[in-house]
Amino acid sequence: MPPWCAWFGPADWHAFEALLNDVFLDGNASGPPMRFGEHRHLSLAAEGQTGAPLDLAEIAELVRALPHANWRSATVSFLNQKQRLAERHALAVALTEELAAVVVIQVGGSLSAPVPPEQFDSWRVDSAEVWAAAMTNLDAAPVSLQYNEDANPLVNVEADGGWTSTHLLRAADLIDRPAPFGILAMVPYHGHLMLWAVEGPELHTCVIAYGPLVRKMWEDAPQEYRLSSRLLWIGEDGIESIGVDPAPPGSEEPGVITGSARFLEMLAGFRPPDDYPG
Repeated sequence: MPPWCAWFGPADWHAFEALLNDVFLDGNASGPPMRFGEHRHLSLAAEGQTGAPLDLAEIAELVRALPHANWRSATVSFLNQKQRLAERHALAVALTEELAAVVVIQVGGSLSAPVPPEQFDSWRVDSAEVWAAAMTNLDAAPVSLQYNEDANPLVNVEADGGWTSTHLLRAADLIDRPAPFGILAMVPYHGHLMLWAVEGPELHTCVIAYGPLVRKMWEDAPQEYRLSSRLLWIGEDGIESIGVDPAPPGSEEPGVITGSARFLEMLAGFRPPDDYPG
């Protein structure tokens, strides 16, 4: 099983591969099946279009708790929604394989609308200027920061107007303390943002603790408000998703943490030798 969906048993993995072949090849069995173990990231695009980034781990997370009979309908619905989002928004910046920041016009209170493509021509500005103006407005928006009682506290960010989650884009400014190894972030649903500065060895403990927490918050949220069921790590090169699959209760097997080679190397460097098997 690939590390990005290590919770699948062999039968589930074969069923998942069959699902992906059915969806992406539209049931065409005339050619060899696609093998997805080494190919986690795809581009969801119609012919002649740029496409939207697609992380197959998102689909694996989506179907893992569903009966096999519901896998296809849930996957097709998810892909259609993702494609509509890609086609609808003229100015979007991918943050991770599952999250994108979209420039919108505020039309009153917490109501907003995506900037339509033709609007740029009437404004006589390019996308870089629009994005810069949007970030300026975000930076100027007031936020409230609340902390737990830990020495290195978890920071809960709150903002008016429904823009709380968007402040993920300025996490480094909001964390207000040294974060030499980046920032862990959680945006399980719209209107929620939590940040934690990575200072050293506590990272492993926090990943194990916060991974199930963010997934539970994502599961409990109404589907239309859900954003990410995964931890996010903000480093020098951008934002990436961190997968956390804890060991089943009573199992002697270790849990599974997935992420980039850089993140996993950093995580391993913080663990004392006694933590390793053998």
